[in-house]
Amino acid sequence: MSQLMNVACWASILGVARLATSADVGGNDFLRKNATISISTTDLHADPLSSMFATSKYGKSKCPCVGIDNIEGYYATNMDFYHVQYPLEAGSSCHPWDLSAHPDCMGGDGPAWCMEAWCYVDPCNCELEDLPGLSKAGVEYQGGPAYWSYNTCGFMDLYTKSMSKDACVAQENQTACEALPKCMWDNSGDLWSVDDSTGESIRGLRKGGQCGGRKAVETCKGANKAMANEPTLYGMEGCQCIGLAGRTPGKAFLYINSQDQIAYPPDVGSTCRAWEADTHPECLKEGVEVPEWCGQSWCFVDPCKCKTAQPPKIVMEANQNLKFQGKTAFWSPETCGNKDSWSTAHTGEYCVTQKSEEDCNANRRCGWTGTACLGTALVSICAKQQETGILGFEAFPSGSPTLRSFYAFLLLLGSLASV
Repeated sequence: MSQLMNVACWASILGVARLATSADVGGNDFLRKNATISISTTDLHADPLSSMFATSKYGKSKCPCVGIDNIEGYYATNMDFYHVQYPLEAGSSCHPWDLSAHPDCMGGDGPAWCMEAWCYVDPCNCELEDLPGLSKAGVEYQGGPAYWSYNTCGFMDLYTKSMSKDACVAQENQTACEALPKCMWDNSGDLWSVDDSTGESIRGLRKGGQCGGRKAVETCKGANKAMANEPTLYGMEGCQCIGLAGRTPGKAFLYINSQDQIAYPPDVGSTCRAWEADTHPECLKEGVEVPEWCGQSWCFVDPCKCKTAQPPKIVMEANQNLKFQGKTAFWSPETCGNKDSWSTAHTGEYCVTQKSEEDCNANRRCGWTGTACLGTALVSICAKQQETGILGFEAFPSGSPTLRSFYAFLLLLGSLASV
């Protein structure tokens, strides 16, 4: 109940005036994008409030969420003997994703874990005392199974206790842990993460041993996680792909210009691949020469960790709702060993194609470095994030999908806490 009360206070502080009822917006979907929210007194661009929002939305700085938030689409999977359909953005930010998807949560009288927020995390960049859990939905991240965490979102893991008693993180002693081939007991008392500047694994203290996924423990204790992956598939060292994979069947929907949206595979941007080759209308024409960019491999990347010679590009304005850890999504063909021919063919859509300070500053998503025009995160956020170790973020406009879904969740918990 203390968790509910804390979130209720947040809703009050953030100045949210009204949330439409579930009847107004279609039952369980009210926690998703269609909730009607009125903002009364709060300026959402104010730094303290935006900071509080971003910290809770994308997890703790020492274990941030991974995946592309706000990407439109869906995927289907099997969970707990059910066939379940999730929104494609599920797990990319802190949200009670099971509430409107898992059959056990339907009908308004589900178990307590239905209300808990969670997200996917990188087990090698997660310095929490509670180890993340292995995904049962077949979701992958950077070539390995994805891991989820309630802790990074400020919640206790009630799901594992009731639904996944054979999960590695649920084993309370070394004997029980080692009885499961998929698990490995970590009695070193260490927390493992990767130093952004060197790529080396670093240690922090953990209170006693814990049981974790064998693959995660073994991989994260290696000298460099990136070396275990294939650079032509997952991006070069220092600029790996950061999308979630393994989510099939399903579809993703992205804009290819200011008006037209097309369907992509649900794993779009999670690995190095020429994603437009089989989807873009210009690439599907027969009997004519297709554009060079049809064969250009690319993937989504973390702008604050990407060390390619050519900086990554912020997505076009029509796709600006796509977020990664609180920043507009970036993509890179260079990390996949390709020269960028897409942005040069769409000069009006990208910061890097603006050659003057005046033209650069005319686009609020861009920033001038003195010599080049780059996405805002590269100019004003990443350096501070690396200096402080605190997750950087952009202010979100009121009415954005990111805010609407999050505020709806805050108010729901606030209403339950008052009961």
